[in-house]
Amino acid sequence: MGIRMRYRSPSGEVRPWTLKEIIQGRPLDRPTHPMVIHFPIAFYVGTFAFDVLSRVGHFASAPLAGSWLILGAFAGTVLAVTTGLVDRSVMRQGTELRTVATRHMLLQFSAAAVFVANLLIRWPDRMHARSATLWIALDAVGVLLVAIGADLGGRMVYKMGFRVE
Repeated sequence: MGIRMRYRSPSGEVRPWTLKEIIQGRPLDRPTHPMVIHFPIAFYVGTFAFDVLSRVGHFASAPLAGSWLILGAFAGTVLAVTTGLVDRSVMRQGTELRTVATRHMLLQFSAAAVFVANLLIRWPDRMHARSATLWIALDAVGVLLVAIGADLGGRMVYKMGFRVE
């Protein structure tokens, strides 16, 4: 897998990569969106796990760790959103692929909104030894939305063949 520094067209033309092509991962010859989505997904699930652990075990730092994981997930979400929007921009309007991509995007934005609310609610009490039941409920809703959205993303690749060459 080398990084190709310049684009060479089939006709032999050589030019620099465009920003859009770089975001899509064309110089790497790999799509970037699937590379970055794992981090926010894992961090959101980790938040849920830490919050549950704080209630069933003796892990007093779990609520604080969960709060920081949400912030880390937001950083990963910025990358996932950027690469996902660029990928969506090349889909033809009115196609089934674009419709599924829009549903995928709206579910993931909804999940992020749930975690934003979660963070705002929990931040003042993040140092408590036990997570609030509301935090766990919001975690569960957010993780469920992320999972459904991720399933749609997988459908676009594995069933519809998006970015599969």
